[in-house]
Amino acid sequence: MSSINVDVLIVGSGPTGLVTALTLAQNGVSVRIIEKLPYFPKGQRGSGVMPRTLEVYQFLGCLEDVKTVGIPPVEYLQWADGKPVQTIPVMVYEEPTPGIPERNYWLLGQDAACRILRDHLKMYGIEVEVATELVSLDQTEELVVGRVVKNTPDEEVEEEVTAKYIVGADGAKGAVRKLLGLTFPGETRDAVRILIGDIEAWGLDHRHWHKFGDAPQDGFMLRPSDRGNENIFFLACFGPNLDYARALVDHDYLREFMYKLSHLPDLKLGKVESVGDYRPNIRVANSFRKGRAFIAGDAAHVHSVTGGQGMNSSIMDAFNLGWKLALACKGVASPILLDTYNTERLPVIKEMLERTTAILNKTYAKEKSAKSSPWLRPTQLKQLGVHYRWSPIVFDEQVDQLGANAKVKAQQEMASTYVVEEGDRMHAGDRAPDAPGLIDIKSEDARRLFEIYRPEYHTVLLFAAGNDATINAALAVLGRYPKGLVRSVVVRPQGSTAPAKGADLVLQDKEGYAYSEYGMKQDSVGVAVVRPDGIVGALVGGALGIQKYFSGIFSG
Repeated sequence: MSSINVDVLIVGSGPTGLVTALTLAQNGVSVRIIEKLPYFPKGQRGSGVMPRTLEVYQFLGCLEDVKTVGIPPVEYLQWADGKPVQTIPVMVYEEPTPGIPERNYWLLGQDAACRILRDHLKMYGIEVEVATELVSLDQTEELVVGRVVKNTPDEEVEEEVTAKYIVGADGAKGAVRKLLGLTFPGETRDAVRILIGDIEAWGLDHRHWHKFGDAPQDGFMLRPSDRGNENIFFLACFGPNLDYARALVDHDYLREFMYKLSHLPDLKLGKVESVGDYRPNIRVANSFRKGRAFIAGDAAHVHSVTGGQGMNSSIMDAFNLGWKLALACKGVASPILLDTYNTERLPVIKEMLERTTAILNKTYAKEKSAKSSPWLRPTQLKQLGVHYRWSPIVFDEQVDQLGANAKVKAQQEMASTYVVEEGDRMHAGDRAPDAPGLIDIKSEDARRLFEIYRPEYHTVLLFAAGNDATINAALAVLGRYPKGLVRSVVVRPQGSTAPAKGADLVLQDKEGYAYSEYGMKQDSVGVAVVRPDGIVGALVGGALGIQKYFSGIFSG
């Protein structure tokens, strides 16, 4: 049998592959990332960073870098006859709350996002191997063997890579899905065409997403980018009178088309850095796993750009898969854990396709509703309500103890994978909320939960006023699990500073946000288990519930 020379081989170096790699690297798992292209592409594709993705960047330690380079939300500015006539929010602005510190999207070009992720990977000694292509793939029950070819100016160097697992993050046209024989059913909307790219522009402010005309008629849009100091805007141009084939090669024609639509003498258009002919593909693979091989991001699903869900959904794929692969590589994962990547993500992606396709249809409708603009995106697309309540590895004692009629109601609460009703109690499978205003009882330092959550371990929050038998029993159970993979945090209510022997961390909820956000009562005991991907894995009362939850996570 071939010897394994890396834990995980990742094919593709976009955000999906890089987030997968960074999650694994932070778990101490060895990774190789190969990229077919000989360079890192430039461009503003996938620039809408939704709040849930910002939270992932927080957990990975990248958020400060993302916000330093990126730009905060902008509004559409509609122009007509050379004059601004209306502003339209891209999404309704929402004020941050203690539980949701990131409630609004940011803009960051995919090239800049990937550069930040690559820089963080370098801290772990990992660099992308460019001009390296996967050409064949075989697997057994114990390993995968990929044959890769490194293309240099002088020669092709062939290598056999043996890994425990492989992740295909190589896009819709990539090799991994095809080599696995997974199908990719769906449709291509050839009737909807948009030229997208990056262009120099002067005469427009960098505070708005400038919109001239409207689909399905002639129009174009210029969105400011993180390269504002270079006057680079993201371009989208469309319409029945646009000669797409000519515009791709004759940039003078493209600029003239835009000038005629703008009626704006101050607008000056410069170099077209990149331009491509985009047509919406709406497809999802029949499965995201085959044996020891996985696909994620565009390799697993593609959809309309309307709604800004592509890059964000891809990062959610990567973060969901990464921690599970890490436990599998360490030999401590339960037999069902890796299967839940497909079980959890596939229903979310199918609903995402439905939502983005509906927005596409609304945007390109010949007759638009006067009551609502198709350009105002629903807040559900921020992905803060995406959940896995149906997952076989989440455990909610309140749901488990319900009678038959109540369980029907619980099933109804899972009808959407994207929406958590306002005011609904938190369920296992939901996004774990933040809570500031915590005090470390030992050091007296101020803390917040999002600083504690990490992709390397589960965080078990034990809510209790004192050291009663329930907490002691729970801490004893937690001590049985693999060292470093579970962290215990005792959360005391506002009036208590009691220590807790055996806990990794003891906090006082001085402001009361943690108890409130997690639905806990000040005078009772409760446990919330937060997964490495920031999802509430379990809501239970004590040791038995903890054991039941981790029986689906760890082997043995």
